[in-house]
Amino acid sequence: MLLSERHDKILLLTLNRPEKRNALHPDLVVELLAALEAAATDDTLNVVIITGAGKAFCAGLDLEHTLGKTSQQGSKFGIVFDLFHRIYTLPQPVIAAINGPAIAGGFDLAQFCDLRLCTPNAVFSQAEINLGLTQMMYPLYKTIGLARAKEWAMTGAVIDADEAYRSGFVNHIHPNEALIGEAMKLATTLAGKPRKALFETKRLSRELIEMNYDTAIERQLNAIRERLQSDEHRQALEAHKSKLKQK
Repeated sequence: MLLSERHDKILLLTLNRPEKRNALHPDLVVELLAALEAAATDDTLNVVIITGAGKAFCAGLDLEHTLGKTSQQGSKFGIVFDLFHRIYTLPQPVIAAINGPAIAGGFDLAQFCDLRLCTPNAVFSQAEINLGLTQMMYPLYKTIGLARAKEWAMTGAVIDADEAYRSGFVNHIHPNEALIGEAMKLATTLAGKPRKALFETKRLSRELIEMNYDTAIERQLNAIRERLQSDEHRQALEAHKSKLKQK
């Protein structure tokens, strides 16, 4: 249910249930979570990309396994929250390459990634309210603002690619045939940065939004001081100086 391709320092993970619009079957969640757990401890991996096979990114939870099933089977979906948490806290930046609809749990899968690229035909919806469920507005409202997050959640509206881009939810829109290539290009740019600085930047971006002004400023200053004293910084600085001398 999950395809995995390694491209040097980049891992491309593809949800592979196109006949089910890549709905999150419990086994797919287990496979994806296992792949991310392995990625977290891989010292040679810098960036992860998640996309979907076929014409959809992810249609959300597989309702065939949440409705009309035993409570034990339904409880398997508790690990979907472990999956979202693992993406959010993964050391490596995670790029969502959204090739089509991202609905309900599929929307959440995208929102917990760090960067989002999509195609013009991608659509987004927090459709849970239509089934009498509540949605995950966190960390969404940190990205698009509380008022807009409330509207998306309360209406279950279908958001097209242009609106997702204007709202700041999506970073870039690319033609269908160019999506994976552009995701790889962005991932290559990130993977080429000093690794520890890249990971620390992700961690700070996650933690700072929970802090008050004074705490956030102090945490950033401490992080910069640590980076200034690191071997990684010194090596990058020397490489930069060498390039300047060659000009």
